[in-house]
Amino acid sequence: MKTTVSILAIALGLAVSAGAAQAQSLDNSQRNNANIRAQLNATVQNVTEDVALTSAAIANSFTAEGSSLATLNNYQNFWGDARSDLSASISNVQGDVAATSAAIANSASIEGDWVGVLNNTQLAAYDPTATLNATIGNVGGDVAATSAALSNSASVNADFGRLASTQINQAGVNAVMGATVRDVRGSVNATAAAIGNSLTVTGF
Repeated sequence: MKTTVSILAIALGLAVSAGAAQAQSLDNSQRNNANIRAQLNATVQNVTEDVALTSAAIANSFTAEGSSLATLNNYQNFWGDARSDLSASISNVQGDVAATSAAIANSASIEGDWVGVLNNTQLAAYDPTATLNATIGNVGGDVAATSAALSNSASVNADFGRLASTQINQAGVNAVMGATVRDVRGSVNATAAAIGNSLTVTGF
């Protein structure tokens, strides 16, 4: 069982999407100066199937999916404070258990066949912080616990003529986890990840 922040953002539907329309250019500009807070406190017991708990604070998120564009410009600027807190007590679960706390300043995902010119600019000045405290016991399947904090993240899966990306992080990035896990029949994966700038490019 693997939990990724990119899958999390799509699952929560916190993205602005551009489909396979006939537009030849796309400009996205996002600025967030506010504080973003997500907090989940949960006690879960005696479950016959799976358990998935997610707390996510996401400031700027952009997703573009389609066939082709002449130009795509993405600009994201975060001057707020993104903080996610998840506190969970989980016991007696027959299936799998997943607990995720994610704080993201800027996130962009672009997927298509062809983009002529792609410009990506992401700026983050304040601190994304993710905290996960969990006590998990008596689980029949697998356990995955993730605390992830990201300032600037961009993923491109497309062929292109020219790509220019600038990511500037001036923030502290904090991922904290405190976990107690016992009596698990499957595998256990615990991850605390703090990332300033991340760029992934495939498809060319």
